This record gives sequence, C-alpha cells and structure tokens, in this order.
Amino acid sequence: MRTLSRREFLATSAAASAALCLTGKISAAEPGKKTFTILHTNDLHSNLIGMAPATDYTPFELNNDTTRGGYARLATLIKQRQAVGKPHGPVLILDGGDYSMGTAFAAAIRETGGELQLLSLMGCDATTFGNHEFDLGPDGTAQAIAVAAKAGRVPAVVVSNTTFTDDDPKLDGFKRLEKDGVIRRYVVIKRGDLRFGIFGVLGKEAQFYTGGAAPAKFTDPVETAKEMVKILRDQEKVDVVIALSHGGMTKGADGRYQDGEDVQLAKAVPGIDVVIGSHSHTELHESVIVNGRTPVVQTGKYGQNLGELVISLNGDKLTVESYKLIPVDDKIMGDKTIAAEIEKLKKTVTQVAFASRGYSIDQPLAIAPRDIPNTYSDIAASTLLANLCTDAFRNATKADISFTANGMMRSGLIRGKTGVQTVYDVFALAPLGAGVLDPTAGSTLVTGYFTGQDLKNLLEFFMVDNPAHPGEYFPRTSGLRFRYDPSRPKFDIVTAIELGDLERGYTPIDITGKDAHLYSVSTPLMVAQILVAIPKYTKGKLPLQAKKKNGQPLTSKVDALDDPRNDTPDLLAPVGALDDSSVNTKVDNGAIQEIKEWQAIMDHLRTLPAMNGELPVIPVDERANEVRAIKAG
Repeated sequence: MRTLSRREFLATSAAASAALCLTGKISAAEPGKKTFTILHTNDLHSNLIGMAPATDYTPFELNNDTTRGGYARLATLIKQRQAVGKPHGPVLILDGGDYSMGTAFAAAIRETGGELQLLSLMGCDATTFGNHEFDLGPDGTAQAIAVAAKAGRVPAVVVSNTTFTDDDPKLDGFKRLEKDGVIRRYVVIKRGDLRFGIFGVLGKEAQFYTGGAAPAKFTDPVETAKEMVKILRDQEKVDVVIALSHGGMTKGADGRYQDGEDVQLAKAVPGIDVVIGSHSHTELHESVIVNGRTPVVQTGKYGQNLGELVISLNGDKLTVESYKLIPVDDKIMGDKTIAAEIEKLKKTVTQVAFASRGYSIDQPLAIAPRDIPNTYSDIAASTLLANLCTDAFRNATKADISFTANGMMRSGLIRGKTGVQTVYDVFALAPLGAGVLDPTAGSTLVTGYFTGQDLKNLLEFFMVDNPAHPGEYFPRTSGLRFRYDPSRPKFDIVTAIELGDLERGYTPIDITGKDAHLYSVSTPLMVAQILVAIPKYTKGKLPLQAKKKNGQPLTSKVDALDDPRNDTPDLLAPVGALDDSSVNTKVDNGAIQEIKEWQAIMDHLRTLPAMNGELPVIPVDERANEVRAIKAG
C-alpha cells in the first residue's frame, strides 16, 4: 500500500471534512425536504488533457505540476463528489455546451466522437450545443454525435431552440439522430424520488457566432424556454426544471458578474429552477440568485473547475444549500480508464490530422523561454504571440501582408518546467474553423488583393471594439504597420499605413483611394468571412472589395443563393463568398493540401534558430515584440 505524504494526507483530510460538513448540514434538514446535487462543467473545448505544456501533464503523479483540468483527473473528482452527494439524494452531472473545438482532439471529432464518449464515460447525464459545436457544419457535428452513439457512449444531447426542419442533405444526420432519440428537445430523468426536466438553449449572442450552422436555424431562447417549462411542468410533471443555457454572463459596473443572457433567461422564465450557464467562460465562485430562488452558475472554462451545486426542495421552496467550484489540479489522481481512452484518441488524431503534414500530436516543436500570453484585453501583452502567428502566415503564403484578429488566437504558450512546446500545444493557438476543400479542423489561409483604401477600411472595422468581448477584434498584422488616433471619429481613426518590416524598412502607401495598386493579403478563412461582409455590416460606410490578382472581384464560383449557408449572420459571409482560387495550398508527397493556420505556425517554428543544436527557440526580444499598431500620443 502506498503511504500518503503529509501534504496528500492534509488534502484528503480537508476533503473528508468538507464531506462531513455537507453531511451534517443536510442531516439536520426538516422533514419533507429533498436534497439533490448537480455537478457541472461548461466550455470544455476538447481540453482532454490538462492546461499547460502537454509534457508537464502527469495525471498519475500528485503534487508535481501546475496543470489545471484534464479529463482523467476530472473523472476522479466526479466520482469523489458523487460518493459525497449520493447518500443525501440524487446527483446529476450536466454540461453547458461548447464541449468541442479548441484542441487537437477536435481535429478528429468526426471520426471519433471522442469528446462525447468521454463525457458519457464520466457519467454525464446531458449536454447541449454551444456555438462552436457548429464550427464543422451541421453535417460534421451530426457525424461526431453518431459515432459516439454507435459506440453506446453519448450523454443526452438536449437542443431545444435549434431546428433541423429544412429539406437539405446537410441536416439528414441531425434528423436521424432526432428520430433515434439521441438529440432531443428535452430529457426527463427520474432519480431517487425526484423527476428532473432538462432542456438546452443557445443564446442570441452565441447564435451570432455560429457561422457554420446553416441550414440549421435557431428560435428565440426565452420563448423556447417558456415552452419547455410548460411542457415539463404540465405534461411531464417534473419536480425540478433545469436549463442548460449557452448564453453567458456579463460584468456590471461594480466588476461583479450579475447579468447576461444566463441571468436574463432566469428572470424572464421564473418556472426555471436552475440555470447551468456557459459561453462567457465565467468563473462564478458564488451562484447568482435570480427571482429570490433560481441559482445561475458557471465554472469558467476548459475543465479547470468542477461546479458543485447542492439544493434542497421542500414543496415549492427551493434553497441553495451550498455552491462551490472545485479546482481540477494535481492533487487529484487521474482515472486510468479515461487516460487510456485519451491515449487511443491521440493515435487517431495523428492519423487523421497530422501525419499527412509530417507531424504527430506529441511531437516537440520548439522551446518557449518564457510564458507567451494571449490576453485579449491586454493588447501589449499579446503582441509577441500575434507577431509570431501573422509572420508565420505571411511566410507560408508569400503574401505582401498577413492579417488576423486578436480573437482568432485562442490560447497562449505556457513555459512550464522545460519550455518544450509540442504539436498539441501549438495547435491550440489556432484550432477553430475548417477548410474549403479540406474539412480537417483549423481555418485555412486564404489570399485576396486589396487597395490601400481597402486596407484602411478593413482596419477601421476591426478597430471598433466589442464591449462584450474587449480586444477580440483588434487587428494583428505582418508586413504592415499602421498608426491610429482613437480620438478621431469612428471609422476614421487610422491615419497612416506603411508596408514592410523591420528588416527591409517601412514605406508609406496611399489610403485615400487615389492609388489603385493591389496588395496581396492572406488571412484565416474565418476572418475572411467577416472581412468580405464589412460593407454590408457597416451599411456601406466602409466600402471594400476583395479581388483576384487580375483585379476582378473575388466571388464564389457557386451562386450564393444556392449555398445553404447564406443565412449566416450579417457579420459572417457564406463560406462560398471566397473563390476557391484564393485558397493557399502546398504540395506534399504529390498531394495538394490547403495550408491551415496551425500548420503555418508549426512550419514557421521549425525555421527558427535552435538552441545548442536542439529545438528551435521562440524569440522574445524587443524585435519580436514590435508594435505594429501605433497609437497617437
């Protein structure tokens, strides 16, 4: 038998004490009171292993790394908290959506359904769709769910305000899953002597970010919730109504998270007893109580915490007995079954996504000499990472300029113990989207041609901040730097643009429209979809036309009206809005491949100077931190 260290003994004792406290509180309850526990997660984003360099994650060793999350440890924690809660009443395990897209595991989700299978193995009763479940289109999402369902390992997928009624082949998979009862509008779970009704809604803002969802459509989340409550109360006779709300929280003037679509849903639909929130990645260490009774909760992101909500019910009186976020860290021994499943998934991911491009998921790529953060609201702190990514795009495509938005970079690089960054770590920088011809996860790099005035207009658009997502639209460039004055009127704050770089020097270009010279610009497809819709979104205030090299408009070869995805929000143009000739490709082993964002970054890292003849080292000096958006004053 292994002897516990003093630190491990203290941690175990603390957990036992917490359990005893919970036991004492519940055992003192008045007659007629029924107690239940909800363990919940949200916005897991395919983070099957812990957050930190992959080489640092050691799920079978305690107290030796700083990683947070990881399904092996999460599974153990769920079992532990189930054991604490079950003697006092039913325990539910729920997830708020965005279970996919964010790491390399999502690159093979269509083939494996791995994220859903693991949720099921961990005992998850129900999940719902987040906006990123549609990144691979409705057919890709349906394929992933079907694989998990065929394996017999899938939680209930409750999607109450997503409709699949159009007569379109892309929805056939969803329709089959509905018919088979895998996807449903709600689920009723009888556990102990309580009946729980669970439904799931996608919030309005989250709907806005489902660029690949069409021809699936969404109904109003509040009106749908009212309908679900009526059905669950009147027809299903449930005792407790739980909403899985992928809507999000917003911060008030006092800095506290007290509002947002998750809260507004509870206010508008008082028949909801509990809201399991998600979408905004908000760590709520205390539940937000709405209407004097309904708790709204959220755990943050990436499985770094497990939420535990203990509720008592006595007639119509609902009381939150306790709520807390429990860190998923290296004080928890990993579950061997879950860890073994993850190792199998790694092999499939390498085969599906990386092998044809010369990579494997655990392959070391480079050394980060320090943390390279990605903080959307801190533009200066994220400049190093932004320059690294945009330089990689420009090198891969040979364009004059490369451009992206801050929010397309989804992670930073954590140095960890050794600084070693693997393919898994680097993929997380640019995991979103898919290609034009290649459906593998990760946005493809596309190229269009623009005048100097076009460049000014696209910069003007992306300089308009979204208060709900500060800093996420901020433009990042390579081969171009610009000057701006935020005191000037909206859509006219960019005062100068220069082309070049530190090695060649910078040259000013005309931005008034007098010069019709075209400059090649490469950008991720997901950004291009926004870019081509700028005139529509700004109602013509910022005219802009993507062109081919010959100056002709860059448009789809397929009539846009025939593209079922032309119902995407105004900010997102149909995927077909860019001509296939704009897709950047490279030839490997005789096969033509699109160049993915993550592939460009990996290829770029391999060209950097190595340290002592070993792995390349990511530069972090002053030149690497060059400011390419220069603020007046």
